[in-house]
Amino acid sequence: MTAAGPPPGDTGGRATRGPRGAAAIHAAVLDLLSTEGYAGLTIEGVARRSGVNKTTLYRWWPSKPALVAATFRYAVARELPVPDTGSLRGDLLALLRSKAAFLGEGPGRLASDVLAHTGADPELARLADELLGQHSLHVAEITGRARARGELTGTVDDLLLADLLLGPVWLRAVVTHRPLSTADAEALVDTLLTGLDG
Repeated sequence: MTAAGPPPGDTGGRATRGPRGAAAIHAAVLDLLSTEGYAGLTIEGVARRSGVNKTTLYRWWPSKPALVAATFRYAVARELPVPDTGSLRGDLLALLRSKAAFLGEGPGRLASDVLAHTGADPELARLADELLGQHSLHVAEITGRARARGELTGTVDDLLLADLLLGPVWLRAVVTHRPLSTADAEALVDTLLTGLDG
């Protein structure tokens, strides 16, 4: 008996949902994005690369943007867990390093090409908003734990802190292509913490 597909309109965005072979499908999407770019990627190409029937792909993801968005959600869920080192500095540093690795060497390095098409597709626009919102939620979780430990006592704008933390990482990964060294990461976090303490 064939398993039922998702409800109408469900793009399979949750990392825990998907057909059999979902890992191979998402790996194929990332491989093709790296070689063909977003414009050159097709559902048919993903089916050939992953070995999964094209009809199965369309059953779960009715369009290329939906499939690509699901792939990025899957990659983020696997590669960007919220760190819990026991200290605010440790958590921010670990988050910064994981974001830098994701954007510089991991699947996130392909994000700029994909997100360049957000103006033409609402699914990708939602993905962009979701990824930025998720980053803010990660920072909010970290600062929430810091408040509970008594490390943060004043008012902290979590959204602004998230922007300040991610901005340099995005700039280096997408614009200047300069790696974020351990010393750079520590200097950035320490600078932010000095501002929070001030």
